[in-house]
Amino acid sequence: MDQDQRSRIENALLRYRRTVLDHNLSLLRILIEEVEAQPAPTGYRDSAEQFLRVEAIKEHVVIPESVKLTSEILDERFRDALISEGCLDGVSHGPVDLAGRREYFAGIQASIARKGVEVAEFPPADLQFLCSLVPGVTGPGLPFHREVSQFHFVTPLEFEEMEEMLKSICIPIRDETGEGEYNSLTSIWENWEIAVAFKIGNGPRSWGGTYALYCRNEDREQWKWRYGVHDEEWYSDVYESVEDYLEFYTHFREQAEEELREDIPSLEAMR
Repeated sequence: MDQDQRSRIENALLRYRRTVLDHNLSLLRILIEEVEAQPAPTGYRDSAEQFLRVEAIKEHVVIPESVKLTSEILDERFRDALISEGCLDGVSHGPVDLAGRREYFAGIQASIARKGVEVAEFPPADLQFLCSLVPGVTGPGLPFHREVSQFHFVTPLEFEEMEEMLKSICIPIRDETGEGEYNSLTSIWENWEIAVAFKIGNGPRSWGGTYALYCRNEDREQWKWRYGVHDEEWYSDVYESVEDYLEFYTHFREQAEEELREDIPSLEAMR
């Protein structure tokens, strides 16, 4: 991989993080305003009332422990902790485990070899470089929304057992024999010839996720690693590169204001 491609990936990741953060902070402002506008339940005053309001906001987002008032949540003093603890810019924070990623890719490569599939490149250079920049890419939306609705682009290593992550190899069964055989990719991306795929991003349902696909189709004769996501029968386009996928993923299952407002808890119900 040359420096130009590295720069493109770095810039694509930066754009993604900025856009996701801006949207999430906008949602958080709405959440705070809506919670503060609710009347306090009967019998709740001062510190007890503030505690309840902060707890209502915690239903949607991770709040640093030192924050005790709703007015402090967006204070610059707590901004870095708020972003990192809640992954509000769409990535996992903390040091990148390069040794762990090497072990992960080596395990996937060994699994591919055991299946008798030959690939011209492994690991995918653009994916490997992305994984050297951040521990994981977790998607847009506030934390609770991500937990119930979102598929990661790249699941952080600390989220899963390595043994389980290495079981993600899949060779699609296309059921051309008519014998009824199938697997998780049987009816997914049917216009692509997929030699092998491995899941790089998990989510709320096991029958879905983000995949690296070693594939080609009639319009793209070159075998190469590409990227896509599916959720049961629904599936995205197949994207040529990490940069292209990040552009799509920036707004993938983006949390809407209306969704947030519908899910804001009632203080009366929380008392």
